Amino acid sequence: MDDHFIINIPNEEDENKNPDKSTSFGSEKTNKSLEELLKNQGGSNDRFSSQSVDSYIQQVLRTNRILALGVGGAGSNATNNIMARGGILGAITVAINTDARHLLSTNAEQKVLVGRELTNGTGAGNDPNIGRAAAEENEEDIRELVRGNDLVFVACGLGKGTGTGAAPFIARIAQEEGCLVVSVCTLPFSSEGQPKMETALEGLQELNEYSNTIIVVPNEKLLMYAPDFTLWDAFKLADDVLINAVVGLTELIVLPARVNVDFADTKKILRRSGPAVIGVGRGKGENRSIQAITNALSNPLLDVDITSSTGALVNIKANKNISMTEVDTITTMITDQIHSKAEFVWGCNIDESMPDDELAVTVVIAEVSSPYLSKPEDISIEALWRD
Repeated sequence: MDDHFIINIPNEEDENKNPDKSTSFGSEKTNKSLEELLKNQGGSNDRFSSQSVDSYIQQVLRTNRILALGVGGAGSNATNNIMARGGILGAITVAINTDARHLLSTNAEQKVLVGRELTNGTGAGNDPNIGRAAAEENEEDIRELVRGNDLVFVACGLGKGTGTGAAPFIARIAQEEGCLVVSVCTLPFSSEGQPKMETALEGLQELNEYSNTIIVVPNEKLLMYAPDFTLWDAFKLADDVLINAVVGLTELIVLPARVNVDFADTKKILRRSGPAVIGVGRGKGENRSIQAITNALSNPLLDVDITSSTGALVNIKANKNISMTEVDTITTMITDQIHSKAEFVWGCNIDESMPDDELAVTVVIAEVSSPYLSKPEDISIEALWRD
């Protein structure tokens, strides 16, 4: 890979974060490799010894599996907010941009300057065609970046150049390389004009085509929900949707659980689910279970209807004092709201570092209804903004 385009930000954990990517977590290749390893053990007593198997499993778990890609200015700002919170255990953040100056100021573990020959690092000039051509210029770099990963998040703002043009192309490459692609994107404010919204909706249709799951955050909702916030705090609120999605899914896959939700479960629910909701909620005190699931399902920035959902995952994290009644309350509150035939999987992490009176819930609800992903000719921009 051309070192002019890929910039790695070294840190003391790089040795653990960037091992050989040749073995993918949960893949058929991994299972065959494990079987071969066990067959080749010196004696029958060693073939299935805990030490041998645990050693191999630890090797697999250290494999880099998850990337959080911020594409364009808005996507790169999202990676800044992730890094400001200390990063995400089990995921690598990557900023991808055509604007060299903005990329230089972005805090991410890896960086990719796309379209260097085309734009000379000056950005896409609000032109999605240039954004796409810039990504095409670095297609092989992007392929090498995503290859070997199981889950790739693509975060972008739609309506301008790099995010609208490059993000769908990057999502397509990730899918071609066998990755599960979860995209999180924002739509423009109404004050930015109808042409920009039309550009954003065209980009959204293409991004949805190459994403297994997509989460849409309309910026206009920020004005309704947080009108008195500073501009920066309001955008951080939108970034929380991305951060919750990355943290929630990463923990589902990476952290061991007493009742486990593994990557196979996640893949089955999200393989081709279209619009989705990923929420994280916490509760405290006597009604902590109700508080947690209510907070997880209630995000005023997401304009969706979950009653049509075809699948849902929920992961509960609490101290070992969690009761069966609390688990039943949480799962029932979800299954009562989604389609009666929707597939449902739940898991539970016992985290003894959590206070006795607290509980956290991560919810992934797939194939929800979104007004932004209707057929383009059926979308009324005025109605979207009015709603």
